[in-house]
Amino acid sequence: MYTPFDKFLIPTAVGLSDAAVFALFDKFLIPTAVGLVVTGIVATVGWLYRRRRTTLTPARVLRRFSLLGTTGADGSPLYYETTLAPGSVITRRIGSLSQRFELTDAPIGDGTYAAEPLDHL
Repeated sequence: MYTPFDKFLIPTAVGLSDAAVFALFDKFLIPTAVGLVVTGIVATVGWLYRRRRTTLTPARVLRRFSLLGTTGADGSPLYYETTLAPGSVITRRIGSLSQRFELTDAPIGDGTYAAEPLDHL
């Protein structure tokens, strides 16, 4: 029994021979399907890469560092506040001399972090 939907299942009902259907499949449908799959894979990899990079960025935290081996005019230690990451090197002018310090993530008992001097005077 013939139904109206048979023309989608039987290529000869539409007027195409088997060779024309296979040529259409080989020349158009396969490259289109492969192109869509490759585009989907590239889009997924790009999205995952951007997502991974944005989640690994740590929040910038304001920290207070004690500059070890330094004192102010009143005898109290000198402090330096920054959002730089531990391991960064800063240059601080103390009196008439410039001195470099390396910021560490070692806490001190007063609630600050240690900034160790790199230049020994």
